[in-house]
Amino acid sequence: MRYTIAVMKSHQRICTSFVLFLCVLCIFTTVCTSCRSVPPQARQSDSRIYLYGETHGQPHILQQELALWQQYYHEQGFRHLFIEVSYFMAQYLNLWMQSDSDDYLYYIYDCIDGTQTHVPAFLDFYKAIKETCPETVFHGTDVGHQYWSMGDAYIEYLDALGLRDSEEWNAFAENYTQGWNFYNEGEQYDVFAYRETCMVQNFIRAFDALPADEKIMGIYGSQHTIRNGRAWNSDSEPNMITQLRTYYADRYDWDIYADSLK
Repeated sequence: MRYTIAVMKSHQRICTSFVLFLCVLCIFTTVCTSCRSVPPQARQSDSRIYLYGETHGQPHILQQELALWQQYYHEQGFRHLFIEVSYFMAQYLNLWMQSDSDDYLYYIYDCIDGTQTHVPAFLDFYKAIKETCPETVFHGTDVGHQYWSMGDAYIEYLDALGLRDSEEWNAFAENYTQGWNFYNEGEQYDVFAYRETCMVQNFIRAFDALPADEKIMGIYGSQHTIRNGRAWNSDSEPNMITQLRTYYADRYDWDIYADSLK
């Protein structure tokens, strides 16, 4: 009988401890979830460039980026969003922003099948931007990814408009060539260092073409936005933000703002 009572008391202590553990776990989970749900806040400073690093294709990060862009757009008047895509993909996004249908968006989505960004949250992100920030202008500063699909289709689009000898054609053709080199010249040189250099050049060209007081937000993979980092998959080249900071430090008295979203 004493043994039975002792066992029962032991079981009671174990059950009580287990219940307390579950309570603490629930509180901890609730607090952590609450912390994650707090949207990041847009920064205000003298900088004209605000870069955010991401892990591609993560819905919770896309939500943070959307919240940031909406703040910059509505509270500080930003209109230009730089993204880690090809020049012509951004141009397709800009065409879609002016369209009454989602044909362009779903065409893009089909073309990026097999990439990290091919997730339903991608569509939700851009649809929300079109709905809440309709004057957004996208700038694609990566090499010409999907040159074999989107790129070839954009050639037909420009030809139909008679733009073979235009500045638009020149910008597109250079980006198309960058994409071809990246995917086909791996035996000749370090294509990842080449890509990083192209991203820097494309960024500078797009940013410097804006009015002198224009501010922008940019979304890139975190490897491109870590201060004093190296190019993704290469040790031979400083990463994008390091090269951009060096370039703009000699021209302006402000520094580039950068943060990583998790």
